[in-house]
Amino acid sequence: MSRCAARMKLKGLTVGMLTIMSLQNACEDDAQPWNTDPKSTTGSGGGGGGEAVNNHGEQMFRALQNEIVSACGSCHTTGTDTPFLGSPEDDNPDPYVSITSWPRFVVKDAVTSKLLTWPNSAEHAGSKTDAPLEAKIQAWLEEEAKGVADVSKETKPTTTPFKPVMGFNAIYLDSIDAKFKGMAITFTADELTPKSLSIVDLTVHPKNDLGLALKHPLFSFYAQGSDVVDPDPIDSFSNVEENYEAGESGSLGPGTVILTNWRSGGKLSIAFDVLETIEPFDPGAGGGGTGPGSGCVAPQEFMDNAVGPLQANCTGCHGGNNTTATNAVDMSALGDDPETTCGQLRNRVNFGNPAQSQLFITTNPNGNATHPYKFNGNGGTFNNFVNALTAWIEQEGA
Repeated sequence: MSRCAARMKLKGLTVGMLTIMSLQNACEDDAQPWNTDPKSTTGSGGGGGGEAVNNHGEQMFRALQNEIVSACGSCHTTGTDTPFLGSPEDDNPDPYVSITSWPRFVVKDAVTSKLLTWPNSAEHAGSKTDAPLEAKIQAWLEEEAKGVADVSKETKPTTTPFKPVMGFNAIYLDSIDAKFKGMAITFTADELTPKSLSIVDLTVHPKNDLGLALKHPLFSFYAQGSDVVDPDPIDSFSNVEENYEAGESGSLGPGTVILTNWRSGGKLSIAFDVLETIEPFDPGAGGGGTGPGSGCVAPQEFMDNAVGPLQANCTGCHGGNNTTATNAVDMSALGDDPETTCGQLRNRVNFGNPAQSQLFITTNPNGNATHPYKFNGNGGTFNNFVNALTAWIEQEGA
């Protein structure tokens, strides 16, 4: 019996100013080889259209999976600091989902993928990828790149399309412009059905020394292997216009959206009518107070409970040695001026539920959030870190 399956193609129908996305079934013969130059089919729709292609990225990865796991699995599976291969032993999460969700791996220009450039850099602690495997990985990434939308052509500030993980996500805004480096939108995603995605706890994180203004954030969907854009059909945040002062995280609109145009394995992007930085508020000579994210309420508890664990686990990157990490969360003043770092970390803490603080979710060795350090996979060390900082958080938020 043929395994010819129905494949969904997006087809745009424009009525006046309204673009309606319809679904059309197509069937692809199993005999078609996956490692060929697939023929493109023209697609249109959403905000600017693009091409829907017969993308065979997953098939190519499956053929390479054992080789990649053999070369990289000892350092990059669940329980390590950079688990971009997930857990190949039990497919939880699936290695393909993990590796294609990892930031800056699947990109429009495949040769710039971190999966290719990082193993050859001086910072990489492991060995270089051997040339034959590297060539196969590049060919796979070039196939995946056919389904990556080129947001550089968008007229609005738009994030690079990303594959959300089911759980905590942190989307950094420097993919739009370097001036937003260290700023992020975080959320928790849950696939309710293969056709609907719940996004909750949507939170905007400016920097401690720079705020953020945004207007009309719009989530758009891209089917797996396609760069055709499909905007949120009800434009859930059309009336959202918010300012986030320096050091003050805040909810994005109501903090929740359900995307009914979702399909399993797809990607999302976020576009904005307006996205600008805001200089920090200056209370002036009148003596106004600082924002709630910038001051340290419990400095003694911070020094007693948090300084030691942070120095032992975090300042190697966030203390100034790694520019990207320091821009995201600056701990460079921890030794000389711990109150400044205390104020910075307030921006990464959930006072209502400390265990759900971004500070912990991103570094949990058993979690699926992307972060380059996860306590070397040691759950005991992580739990000690959580307990120590929670003693400060409870006092800081009291």
